[in-house]
Amino acid sequence: MSDSPDKLEQDVEASRGRLDRTLADLQARFNRPGIPRDFADLRRSGQAASETVERLVADVRVNPVPALMIAAGFGLLVYEAFRTAAERRRLAVVSAGSAITTTDRHLPENHPDRLHERLDDALEESFPGSDPVSVRITK
Repeated sequence: MSDSPDKLEQDVEASRGRLDRTLADLQARFNRPGIPRDFADLRRSGQAASETVERLVADVRVNPVPALMIAAGFGLLVYEAFRTAAERRRLAVVSAGSAITTTDRHLPENHPDRLHERLDDALEESFPGSDPVSVRITK
């Protein structure tokens, strides 16, 4: 190693000092007088949320049609989001696939002028002239 033991020891001591300062800062933040009050406020807000949910459930029981309409709208929104994401993924796959398949378009044997010749060769290969039934396409 290129570092001397003394330098490594100094680095370790500096790291310990930074860690001690960080821990002291965290301890000071948690020991401030506001933390218990924050927890009490959190408990009170939890009780308020519970009361709000109870009121909402009671309102839905009295008049369920608006709640059903909201739920249906939200369901359609979620469905549309998933459908759009699936369509994007499908298009990404198709475009990635077309990039792969179009790379041979510029090969000389795939030129559109040679299409008829290649089709004739394929037909001749599929139905050779030595067979009892022979097909030859002439232009």
